Amino acid sequence: MLSLMIMMIFLIPLLNLFNLQFLIYWFFVFFNYFIWIFSFFDFFSMISLNFGLDKYSFFLMVLTVWICLLLTYSSFSLKNLNLNFVKFLILLVIFFLTLCFFSLNFFFFYIYFECSILPLFLLIYGWGYQPERVYSSLYFMFYTLFSSLPLFLLILKFELYLGYFYFVIIFECLNFYILFFMIFSFLVKLPMFFFHLWLPKAHVEAPSMGSMILAGVMLKLGGYGLIRLFFFFNYLLSLYSYIFVSLSMVGCLFISLFCLIQTDLSVLVAYSSVNHMGLVISGLMSLSDYGFLGCLFLMISHGLVSSGFFYLVGCLYERVGSRSLFLMRGLLNFMPSFSMFFFLFCVSNMSCPPSLNLVSEIFICFSILSWDFSTFFFLFFILFFTACSMISLFSYICHGLSSNLIFYFDSGLVREFYCFFLHLIPLYLFILNLDFF
Repeated sequence: MLSLMIMMIFLIPLLNLFNLQFLIYWFFVFFNYFIWIFSFFDFFSMISLNFGLDKYSFFLMVLTVWICLLLTYSSFSLKNLNLNFVKFLILLVIFFLTLCFFSLNFFFFYIYFECSILPLFLLIYGWGYQPERVYSSLYFMFYTLFSSLPLFLLILKFELYLGYFYFVIIFECLNFYILFFMIFSFLVKLPMFFFHLWLPKAHVEAPSMGSMILAGVMLKLGGYGLIRLFFFFNYLLSLYSYIFVSLSMVGCLFISLFCLIQTDLSVLVAYSSVNHMGLVISGLMSLSDYGFLGCLFLMISHGLVSSGFFYLVGCLYERVGSRSLFLMRGLLNFMPSFSMFFFLFCVSNMSCPPSLNLVSEIFICFSILSWDFSTFFFLFFILFFTACSMISLFSYICHGLSSNLIFYFDSGLVREFYCFFLHLIPLYLFILNLDFF
């Protein structure tokens, strides 16, 4: 495990010696190395000094490396580009997130969890689209740091009482306030309805690569932290999970309706992320094996789909100069191949087969309905209105007469199609071999 850490650290001096393509090949080597050496899924493996992996951290680790690999393609489109600094930020993201998923100690998990915010803050602050990016980056930073302060104090308290605070420790906490304040930070990170206002602001102002890493990996840290914490609060969650499931279900319903009237493309995709993360919270709160596995599926599939969606929105923004739905119409006339990928992302986001989203939502619906069948009404309308918003988005942008403001469009670049392809291929291949999980 420490050899993997050293390998990542020694990648950093290579930044100024080689070009970006060489860095991508190193990512591939590192990615394949993980696939080869990992062999145990049901318990922690490769344990060394405070580091180890199980199936949740392994799959999110693979997702992190895969998304960061694709970030290098999206960085070509950044204006005023200091390419070496962007490469350094990408490696910094990989380094902190890898350590975060490796950690078995809650204290180190918290430190790396917070350090991973810094590169994203620099990306939004440095390469955001509008002058409001300063306000949005500070909003994002302080929302996250404020919510994680109670978690930090409680981790220190448990370290003081227990002498150590590891994921594998067995104890049962019976204080509801401790439960709430420990999961509060992860609920804001996911984000849960009522704590989600930082997400659309951050996504609207961030460059496409900032949105990709935020939606692709950073939101998954919240779900991963909840999975780790729930083993300590089984009894309390069986009593009080109805509070969080009710809030998530009502919030998902409101947000799916809000997506129907949204005119900003980036905000629409950001709110659909909040919608999916609400389903993750509900599935986890059901405390069933179906729910946990469905949430793992949904975090992986949502990471791939939403990351690709934000890259696609960034590509359109570079051409049109706006994210308004009213200016982007009739794209099928100009960009037929681009529209095909847009269609694939839309149907994957609304959980059509054969995407991994379908399996994940089936599992989560099973777990929530077995928890309480009265949630059927909410689930039906959430999935229905989410599908309606995706269909209306695709039909509005790709069909109809084109806007007179669009005089020149290229039909798409090869690197963009390659990036879309690498987002979609794992999504459709995982469903062929679900025994892998």
